Amino acid sequence: MGSELFDPDAQRKKELDQINCPICQKAFSSSIPSIFNSHVKMCVNIKVEKCSLYPPSQDIVLNDLIFKNQKIYIQNQRYNNCYKSIEEKVNDLKQCIINRNKDLEETNYIISVNRQDLLKDAMDITEQLYDNNVFQRWKINFIGEVSYDVGGLLREFFTNIFQILESEKLKLFIPSDSNDFSYILNPFLDYNEENVRYCKFMGLLLAKALMQNVTINVCFNKIIYKMILQEKIEFEDLVFIDGTLYNSLKNLKENIEYNKLINQETNILLDLGIFYSIELKDCNNHLHCLDLIENGRNINVENIDNYIEKRISLLIGIYEPFIKEIRNILYKYIPKDKIFLFNSDELELILNGRPFIDLEEWKLYTIYKAPYNQDHQVIKWFWEILSTLSQKELSNLLLFSTGASRVPLGGFAELESNKGNISQFTIEYINYNKKSKNFIKAHTCFNKIDLPCFNNKNELKEAIHFVSEKEMWGFGIE
Repeated sequence: MGSELFDPDAQRKKELDQINCPICQKAFSSSIPSIFNSHVKMCVNIKVEKCSLYPPSQDIVLNDLIFKNQKIYIQNQRYNNCYKSIEEKVNDLKQCIINRNKDLEETNYIISVNRQDLLKDAMDITEQLYDNNVFQRWKINFIGEVSYDVGGLLREFFTNIFQILESEKLKLFIPSDSNDFSYILNPFLDYNEENVRYCKFMGLLLAKALMQNVTINVCFNKIIYKMILQEKIEFEDLVFIDGTLYNSLKNLKENIEYNKLINQETNILLDLGIFYSIELKDCNNHLHCLDLIENGRNINVENIDNYIEKRISLLIGIYEPFIKEIRNILYKYIPKDKIFLFNSDELELILNGRPFIDLEEWKLYTIYKAPYNQDHQVIKWFWEILSTLSQKELSNLLLFSTGASRVPLGGFAELESNKGNISQFTIEYINYNKKSKNFIKAHTCFNKIDLPCFNNKNELKEAIHFVSEKEMWGFGIE
């Protein structure tokens, strides 16, 4: 009997055509995901009734958490093959937004909020806007402040809102154990009405930021962006969750491969005593053991790739119910085919702007109001002082001056007001007052600062450090 050649592509296609329920293993066609999702939700609810999932004192088993099989994350067609650059994709997205919003392009919706109750006020108001009001241009009014929003207050609003959402107080997120500073969802977050409400609100804010081209600097972990776009989560993505764990698993995989290469019989996994369980931190930094398979903490791992796959599936199962709420609202206002133009790195860049502030570029695209010019002594002092600041301090100064702590995708040359008009960073001359404290004042809507003509460099340095050493709010006066 002749042997048939194994076709990995055909096998892969066969696997993708079928999805198995992670609870009862019943098979479904991947072409009808809604039936699969409904079944899994029902299956999970039956399991949940038999165990308490969320009390932190109890362990959580993989099959009690997974809402979706990981294979869902490689089903989606990508649309970016015909594009050559991120700029072309952004232009296509902008044109789509303009076409959808053209009837409301010149109308504004005023959102009046109190700084002391910013999150509550913003959520109460925006929950009434899940209709055409979302497509109107939002303008922010901070109650009790004399201000007019031409873009800066909206940027400040977004940045401040996401800082609150990512704060320890709400316990929605925890810092990831990775080299980049980012927040991942709290793995022990209750799937309840309040937290679903927060997720939908975040989805609306992401959609609105794309609509109005606002840089928001939301510190989401890369895994969140990948799940929003339903990209496949790979082994390499674990580095964004826990860098130390990723490096350990990577070295372990390499050692196992090397032993196979030299026909070494030693089973490293058994020697190290690795089991089918993991430990995850909650929002109080307490560790909890989670089984990857039933009684996994007492079963030795024999296949490292299988172990890694189950770790990834567990993470997806934990995060998916919440990411889905964000994703559904985002897709409601930004067409899915336009979102899928971008990969996760590009989406992060569009929403957050550039992570690095290039001081020379900032200087190159700065406008001076007479009698200031690039050769004026105070201006020379200004840039000399900025050259000594850290990236965090430069970010704080940019936040104070523009309402956003990062530079948009197009750089300083494309700083904008909220109507999309170019509004480059501007330094305005004001007189030095010997009888009072001389503060730098910001007009965030116009990306402009009023800079007193200081008599000496030390006084200017003190004024700059006043705003660069902490995040300043409420100083936009126009």
